[in-house]
Amino acid sequence: MNFDELKALMERARWGYLATTDGERPGVRPMGGCGWFGKEFWCATGMKDDKTQDIKKRPHIEYCFCDDKGMHVRLSGKCEISTDKDDKRKLLDFMPMLKDYVGDADNPDYIVLRLKPEKIRLMDMNSMKYEDVSID
Repeated sequence: MNFDELKALMERARWGYLATTDGERPGVRPMGGCGWFGKEFWCATGMKDDKTQDIKKRPHIEYCFCDDKGMHVRLSGKCEISTDKDDKRKLLDFMPMLKDYVGDADNPDYIVLRLKPEKIRLMDMNSMKYEDVSID
C-alpha cells in the first residue's frame, strides 16, 4: 500500500482511535478533526483533556483507523503538543468544521497534536498479517 492509499483508508474510516497512557492505565478515545500535513499527522484536541495530560507524561501514542471491512492502519510514535497559532490556523483551514468546536486559533484550550509516525502498520485482511508502510 502506498501513502495515498493509506490516507484514503483513513478517510473512509473517518474516525481514528487514539491510545495513550498515564503510566498506570491506558486510554483509548475516538478522534476526529485530523489530517496529514506532509509526513506529519495532526489532530485537534483540548489542553485540559485527559489525553493531553497523558501525552505530557508519556508522549508515545498510537492512532488506529479501521474501515467497515476490518482493514486497519496503526500509526505510532512520539507526539508533540503544539499551541502555535499558525499550526492551529492551518488545521482549522484544513477542517473548517472544527470552528464549531474550538472557535478560533486564539482559544487557549485548543491545541494541535502533531505526530511524525515512527511506525505505520497495515493489517492485510487476506493474510491477517501486518505489513509496515513507508511514507517516504
